[in-house]
Amino acid sequence: MKQGILAELEPIFYPRGVAVVGASNREGNFGRFFLDGFVQMGFERLYVVHPSEKEVLGINVYPRVKDIPGEVDLAVVVSPVDTVPGIVGECAEKGVKGLVIFTAGFGEKGDEGRKLEREIVDIAHRGHTRIIGPNCQGIYCPASRVTHFTGLSRESGTVAMISHSGSLSAVLPMTAMAQGIRFSKVVSSGNECDLNAVDFLEYFGQDPETKMIIAYLEGVKDGRRFCQLARSISKEKPIIVWKGGSTDRGARAAASHTGALSGSNQVWRALFTQTGIISAQSAEELLDYLQAFYYLPVPEGKRVAIVSGPGGPAVAASDACIEAGLELAELTEHTRRKIAEVIPPVGTSTDNPIDLGMGSGFAPQWYLDSIKALGEDKGVDLLLIIGGSWLPDFGDKVAEAVKGVNKPAAFIGMGLMPIAPAKGMAVYPDGRRAAMALGRLVEHTRYRAGC
Repeated sequence: MKQGILAELEPIFYPRGVAVVGASNREGNFGRFFLDGFVQMGFERLYVVHPSEKEVLGINVYPRVKDIPGEVDLAVVVSPVDTVPGIVGECAEKGVKGLVIFTAGFGEKGDEGRKLEREIVDIAHRGHTRIIGPNCQGIYCPASRVTHFTGLSRESGTVAMISHSGSLSAVLPMTAMAQGIRFSKVVSSGNECDLNAVDFLEYFGQDPETKMIIAYLEGVKDGRRFCQLARSISKEKPIIVWKGGSTDRGARAAASHTGALSGSNQVWRALFTQTGIISAQSAEELLDYLQAFYYLPVPEGKRVAIVSGPGGPAVAASDACIEAGLELAELTEHTRRKIAEVIPPVGTSTDNPIDLGMGSGFAPQWYLDSIKALGEDKGVDLLLIIGGSWLPDFGDKVAEAVKGVNKPAAFIGMGLMPIAPAKGMAVYPDGRRAAMALGRLVEHTRYRAGC
């Protein structure tokens, strides 16, 4: 009976033992870099394989994989390309469940490299071993203390990532972690000679620890299966994809990077629409959308209320909201009266966008009272808050006020106020980025509802 994807990949993400093949004491050795990452993460059942070393980072070295006395479920291979088939054979004989092959020089180099990939896959499958890569960074799973880069958090979260770029599989999570976002798992899949992005999408779709999936993709091996899985998973878990290689030159770069077949931009746009995938055009957009889906509750509609101290940014944000597919909410007379009771009659406005006037920078209570009034207005689905006070506790007070209304809110500090995102409130440097993120949140909500 064929094993399900969850059962097949669990031992790889939660291994009983890890072998780093090719780690040495030579300065700049990539194997040593991977080994150091595992040591920093606190993974205990570590083994090193090298033909001549005796000890690396205080860990005993074995000359061959089959000499390791303990169970090994995951091996990270960092050795010259001509040695890889032999190492794969040893791992298959040892019963290793998964191989991360960091070594490059395979399919991305042409026909000879693809032939070598087919050879190592055949060898691996004889021992029921699966391959991630080659030409990849590997996997990160904080719950099991498995990592592919030093400096990543040991704290688990709910976001999973699939990446065709090794560098982005580390850089994007580290950037998101600075915003308080934590990951369940990350995989850099490289050339995908065996396991590919579609396999990992299926796995993350079933993974109970994962509530959201982001990806940097340069192409997919099985478009039909990808489409079927994405359409189903998107109903339960948001999928945000940054698609690389969307132009002819980009597609050629993708082919030389991982050997990926990129496909036309038109096809991908149609696929995103049909499957409910949220499309990002850059790392900035992907992180913006991730923050919105990570921190904000599900919106009930697309009517947004803008509350601002400065006037110009509020006008620009209004335009951005319309362009993002949102509507400016019609405030009730009751809401407008409540706001009028707390702000000056001169230099302000209770229309939407609400203009609190420049004096609000010294009167943060105007913001808090306005947020509360808008939260009680049933004609308002989302909040967009611009500017604020320079008082040190302003961000905490706004976050608390937003939490009390339980409506998705985006805060725009315009680079002046260091406010961190919090439950119910995402933070952006300008109104357009905030509006785009809120728009994507609404679009996905409508997809899940079948609208």
